[in-house]
Amino acid sequence: MKKLLGIVVLGLLWCNTLFAETIELDQGIKVNIPKGYEYLQFDQLEFMRANMEAMEVSKNKIDETINEMKLLLGMNGSETSTLIGKKGYAKGYGDLINHTLSGNPPESWEGFNEFEKKCGNKKTEKSIMKCLIRFFKMDPIIQIDVGNGSNKDLKELTLALNEINVSDKNDIDDFNKSSEKIKNTFSEMYQNEINLKFVKVKNKQWGFEILGEDTMMGFTAKRIGYMFIPNEHAFIIQGFCMSQTTCKNIKKLNNKIIEPYLSMNLTNKKTVINNSEEGNLTEQLQGLNDLYKSGVLTKEEFTKAKKKLLN
Repeated sequence: MKKLLGIVVLGLLWCNTLFAETIELDQGIKVNIPKGYEYLQFDQLEFMRANMEAMEVSKNKIDETINEMKLLLGMNGSETSTLIGKKGYAKGYGDLINHTLSGNPPESWEGFNEFEKKCGNKKTEKSIMKCLIRFFKMDPIIQIDVGNGSNKDLKELTLALNEINVSDKNDIDDFNKSSEKIKNTFSEMYQNEINLKFVKVKNKQWGFEILGEDTMMGFTAKRIGYMFIPNEHAFIIQGFCMSQTTCKNIKKLNNKIIEPYLSMNLTNKKTVINNSEEGNLTEQLQGLNDLYKSGVLTKEEFTKAKKKLLN
C-alpha cells in the first residue's frame, strides 16, 4: 500500500497547482481547461524518470527511452508537461506532494488514513490500483507535451502533413490499414503498445491519432490522443482512461481541450488568404510561399491563394 501510494507522488516534482479556463503552453500553443477540470504542471524529464523508476524500470532502459524521446520528438530538456484531471485531482496531489517534498514519507500524509480506509481492504495490486484511481480522481488524465526543439524528421513530417489533400485519401487509407502497433516492455510492472494513424481533427488540422494501452501491475488503461507538428515542433495530447464510460468520451474531451489551438491555426490561415488581396504581388507571393513552407498553409490552401492572387 505504501509503495503504491509512493508511485502516485513520484515524478510530480516541481509541480504547480493552477486553475484557469485557457492557458498558454510552450511555443505559444493555447489549450482549454474544461469546466470541472484542473491541471498540474511539472518538469517533463523529472516526471518521466521518476515514474519509470517507480515502475522498476532499469536505469539503462530509462536513459535509452529518454534519449529516444529527445531524438525522435525534438525534446531538448526544457519542456514542461501538463496534466489535466477532474476537480479535486490537483488538490489531492498538491497536498500529498507538498508533504513529500518536505521530506516526509507518504504514509505520514494527513490523508493517508482516509486512503487506507478506502483502499486498505483490497486484496490484490489490481484492485488497489482501481481504488487509488478513484480516490485521486485519476479517470481520466490528460497529458500534454510540447517540444521546444526540432530535428530533420520533424521538418519532413511538417512538409508531409502540409502536402496532404483530398486526392491522397487512398494513400492515407492504405497507410492507416498497414500501420502496426509498437509494443514496449519496460519492466515486469509496466508495458504499453501504441499505434499511429493519419487523421484530420474536426476537419481543421492534419496530424496523427494516437491509440494504445498501458498496463501497470496488471491494470490496463487506454491511451487516446493526437500528435501535431506546428512549426516543426511536436505537440502531443494523450488521454488516459480506465472506465468504459470515460473512454467513450475521451476523444470529445481531447478535442475540447485543443480547440483554441485548432481555431487559432484556422484563423491564421484565413487572415493570410484575406490579406493576400492587397499589397505588392511579388511580396504577397513570397509571403504565401513562406507560410506554406512554415506549415501555416496546406498545399491545397497555398495553391488556391496563389491562383486567386494571379487572377
